Amino acid sequence: MTYGQDEKTPELNVIYGKKHIFTIDTPDDWINDKELAKKIGLVCFFYPSKDKNKIKKNYFFANGIDKASSDENFADYIKIDLDKLLKKYPDLTYERTPADFTGGIKNGVLYSFSNLTDKYKEEVVYMETNDAFLIFTFASMTEKDYKKYQTVFDKFIASFNYRGNNPKPFLEYMKNKER
Repeated sequence: MTYGQDEKTPELNVIYGKKHIFTIDTPDDWINDKELAKKIGLVCFFYPSKDKNKIKKNYFFANGIDKASSDENFADYIKIDLDKLLKKYPDLTYERTPADFTGGIKNGVLYSFSNLTDKYKEEVVYMETNDAFLIFTFASMTEKDYKKYQTVFDKFIASFNYRGNNPKPFLEYMKNKER
């Protein structure tokens, strides 16, 4: 007997730069809107299928940013991001929770942001590798949506697999696998 024949295999998304590569799964019943992602400077932008026709969508995204130099500091990178958020949302409040990751991840932290003017809540997981910063964001429009999609975001993060700081071998492997 073969198990899992009826299970839908999640879409595997490959996100990379010159100094990082990782994969993440599209959650069940979510859309990876690559056209919208491209318009806003991302590779992947995910939202629930039922939000497709809504103007304000709940969403996730994953992004990687190569370090310009090995001197770039994780805390400084996050501070720059926080400063931008505080300018946009002067009443912003947040909680910071350390997060442990393995497999090439040096540092990790979860920020949970509240008192936003255009959404209910946003959570951002920041990760650091030797050569890049990786960012995973979850934004919910209402408290009900937050409660509904929080576990989906947890599964989204759990599907994350850091593939290293050299994308070439994995991309070649995927290309050969498709043949």
